Amino acid sequence: MRKTVLVIFMAAVFCSASGQSVESPNYGLKSPLTAEIVRVDFGTDATVVWLTIMSDINNAWFCIERNTFLVKPDGMKLKLTGLKGLPYCPATHKFRRPGEKASFSLTFPPTGVLPWFSIVEECMGGCLSFRGIITDRTLNEKLNKAYASSDNGDDLNAYSHLKEFIIETDSLNLGIEGSVYTSLILIDHRLGRAEAARSWYNRMMTSDTPDLGLYLETLKREGISF
Repeated sequence: MRKTVLVIFMAAVFCSASGQSVESPNYGLKSPLTAEIVRVDFGTDATVVWLTIMSDINNAWFCIERNTFLVKPDGMKLKLTGLKGLPYCPATHKFRRPGEKASFSLTFPPTGVLPWFSIVEECMGGCLSFRGIITDRTLNEKLNKAYASSDNGDDLNAYSHLKEFIIETDSLNLGIEGSVYTSLILIDHRLGRAEAARSWYNRMMTSDTPDLGLYLETLKREGISF
């Protein structure tokens, strides 16, 4: 019996040491719009982000600058150490037709399991960017419920899930909270609830929201400012 318990314990230790994978995590903002995160692997020797990007125009091409960074919650930037599936600029991957996808991976130094992080490519235009990538499985499941309701046109249910999420996580200053605040403001705006929208806006402005300026720009593009 003791031997069995020891084996189970050692297996648990091994799994913990070997890292963690996160499938299809949610995020706040991204560029280009056709890029998606498939998986994040937090390993002992590297953190690897697996992605896809799809061509949406004729004669499309893409590449990755070496100045691409994983940005940790404290703002520390870790530079890209490995790339597979796409070339480093100035070489390019040329898409044959609209709708074609390319799969690729970005490798960074090991970070340990992070509560959230961002990927930022520093380039002249059309740069790859994912802001506020959430790694907690439970939080991702809650966001998935909210976004599924929104996709089905059920604003009230989506609003309820998003409100619950922000109340639970606001003090954590997660990188995605600006996106959640923005969604709540937009729903209230659509429903004609100006005071509720203003309340969420004011709360976002005083909540140490990461990348706040980017979300304010998003609201301005929607014609919303207070």
